[in-house]
Amino acid sequence: MPKLKPAQRKFCNVFALNFLNNYGYFAPLSALGLYLLDRSLSAAQVGTLLLLLSASGRASRAVFAPLLDRTPTRYGLAIAYLVMGAGHIMVAESAAPVGTALGLVLVGTSYGACSLLLRLITVHLVEDRSVRLTLAKFAVGTNIAATLGPLLSSLMYVQIAPNAPFLFTGVVMLLAGLLCHASLGKGLHVPDRPGSWWKPLLHSITRSDLRLVFVATAFTWFALAQMFSFAPIVLGRLLAGPQIVWTIAALNAALVVGASIPLMKTLDRAHADDVDMLILSAVLITACFALLSALLNLFTLYLAVALLTVVEIVALPSLSVLLVRNTPGRDHLALLGINAVAMGVGEALGTFAGALLSTSGLQNTFAFAAIAALYALGTIWLYSFRGEMLGRKPTQDGVDHG
Repeated sequence: MPKLKPAQRKFCNVFALNFLNNYGYFAPLSALGLYLLDRSLSAAQVGTLLLLLSASGRASRAVFAPLLDRTPTRYGLAIAYLVMGAGHIMVAESAAPVGTALGLVLVGTSYGACSLLLRLITVHLVEDRSVRLTLAKFAVGTNIAATLGPLLSSLMYVQIAPNAPFLFTGVVMLLAGLLCHASLGKGLHVPDRPGSWWKPLLHSITRSDLRLVFVATAFTWFALAQMFSFAPIVLGRLLAGPQIVWTIAALNAALVVGASIPLMKTLDRAHADDVDMLILSAVLITACFALLSALLNLFTLYLAVALLTVVEIVALPSLSVLLVRNTPGRDHLALLGINAVAMGVGEALGTFAGALLSTSGLQNTFAFAAIAALYALGTIWLYSFRGEMLGRKPTQDGVDHG
C-alpha cells in the first residue's frame, strides 16, 4: 500500500474526524422525535427539546469560539467527542425531561464545537479556488455518516430497545474521543488565529455583505431542518411506520454521495457563482413547500426531501465561501462563530415549526403555501442584492477564497 503524503494524510484525518462528528450528531436524530413522543411528551415539549438540541449546536460555536481559539486543536476535538458520548448516554438513561434536555445540550454543544474547528481547518487545508469542491467532498462523508447512522439507529430502535441507538452512539463517541487524542488529531493546527477574538467579531457585524450572508444562512437552515423534524415524524406516525424512518436520511445521503461532486463540477463549468447557487436553492425550496401545500403523501414527501437535498449540496458550500472570500484568515473563526448563530436560529425555528406542523397531520396547506411564498420573495431578494453579497475584490493576505 503506497505511503500517503503529509497533505493526503491530513485530508484523510480531517475526513475521518468529520465523519465521526456527524455520525455522533445525526445517527440517532431520525429516531429522536419518535423516542421522545413514545415517552408521552407533548408535541410542544418534543419541539422544544429538538429546538434545544439544534440551538445548542449552533450557539455553542459562537459562545465557545474564544475558548476554542486558545485550545490546541487536538485536545479541543477529543474533549468534544467525549462530551458528546456522555450526552448520548444521558439521553438514553435519563427518565426525567430535565436530564434528557441536559444530555441534548451536551450533544449539540460538542457537535457545534467540533464542526467549527473542522470547518476552520478545512478552509486552510486547500488552495484558494478548491474550497467549494473540498467542502463538497466532506459533505459526501457527512452524508455517508447520515445514512449509516440512522439505518443502524432505526434497526436498534425497532429490534432492540428505544434507547439503544443513544447508548450505542454514546459508546462510539467515547471511543472516537480516545482515537482523536491518540492518532487522528495529531498535526492538525489552525493557523493565523487572532490575538483578540471580539474585535474581528464586532468588525464583521458591520459588513453589509456578511449580514446578507447571515440572513441567507438562517433561511436556508430553516428549510433544511424539515428533513430531520417534519419528514421523519410524518413518515413514522402518519404515512408509514417507524421501521422505515431511516429512508429519509438514506435518500438524502444517497443523493449527496452520488450527486455532490458531479453537480458542483457541472455548475462550475457553467460559471455559476456563489449567489447563483443561493438563487437556485431558493427556487428549489419554493417548489418543495409548494408541492407539500398541494399534496402530502409518500411520493411528495420523498420528492420534497430530494429537492431539499439538492439545496444542501449547492447552498452550504457557497454560504461558506461567501463568508470567507473577502476577509483575512485571522477573522475566519469569528465569522464562523457568528454564522453559527444564524444557522442555529434558522435550524431551531425550522425544527420547532416542523414538529408542530407534523402534529397537524395532513392539514398544512395554508402554512406550506405561506412558506413557499416567503421563499419566492427570497429569490427576488437574492437577485436584488447579488452584487453586494459577492462583495469586494479579495485583498486579504493575497488569497482569494472564492
